[in-house]
Amino acid sequence: MFASSPAALLALVLLAGAGATAEPLLPDCEASPSRVELPAEPSGKVEEVCISPELPITFRFDSPLVPGSLELQARERFEDVAPGTRSFTLHPPAALLAGERFKVVVRFADGAAPTSATFILVGHPALGTRQVNVFRHKRTVEDYQKETQQERKKSQQLGQELERLRMEKGPGGLAGLIASGLMTVDDTGVKAKHIRRDVTQPASNALGIRHVYTYRVTTRQAGLVRVAVAMQMVNRGTQPWALQGAALVGKGQEPKPMKVNWQPSPILPVAKEAEVVVVEWELTAREAQGPFTLKLWDQSGKRLITLGNVTFP
Repeated sequence: MFASSPAALLALVLLAGAGATAEPLLPDCEASPSRVELPAEPSGKVEEVCISPELPITFRFDSPLVPGSLELQARERFEDVAPGTRSFTLHPPAALLAGERFKVVVRFADGAAPTSATFILVGHPALGTRQVNVFRHKRTVEDYQKETQQERKKSQQLGQELERLRMEKGPGGLAGLIASGLMTVDDTGVKAKHIRRDVTQPASNALGIRHVYTYRVTTRQAGLVRVAVAMQMVNRGTQPWALQGAALVGKGQEPKPMKVNWQPSPILPVAKEAEVVVVEWELTAREAQGPFTLKLWDQSGKRLITLGNVTFP
């Protein structure tokens, strides 16, 4: 049995590491494109784009579309479809299933190649794409320079992450947090808050929630904070539940996939005591301002846990 206190759960957060999970059945939405270039000659490749319930997605094109040419598989299931002259916006089905697929086709008005564009929309519990920019015409030097700058920034971030992972192999506990730069040497320390009475949850949640604690720590890197949510949960179902993924969803923000997770073992339906799940993110101080909706899912993507009004201290 785990003690229901921030101090006890803090010890678990400090020990949290990248959880080992089985091969995922869900789409890799972190690789879902936000920029697509269409070749003049068909290549046979159809881009897959992730969509999620309650998260509208907009496709923007650099060429005008034929009015009324939008073809959407199972259109009647979508909550709203708003076509425009150079774009269209979709509100995915509220009852969208993980891995569910929809074909969408648009046609261009000028008759030049390619004359149409096809995409496959793939359902995911939380990591849907908000906007996809589609380029049909040759881009300018400035476009490529901007993309190069973005890739360079991404490479720098990956380098910093590798260095951070290397440093995290040092001492454990609080000393390890300081040594790795995950916590600053000052009087702020790790802040904790019990938010069980504040969060909202639907009756359809796969697990029951006993306690929810949130944490925030200032890192050595300027402007970055680490935040975590530790939950004590019970399984009232008939099948074990194991975490596959989690995301924070803020108003008007892209969903933020978890950076670190820790779950000692699957939560069994026969267990009398609540089991702990910890999920963690690295955010800018601005990004960490809530409230958020926290979504967690298992390997099937169908047994979801949703907590609303999640805030960090």
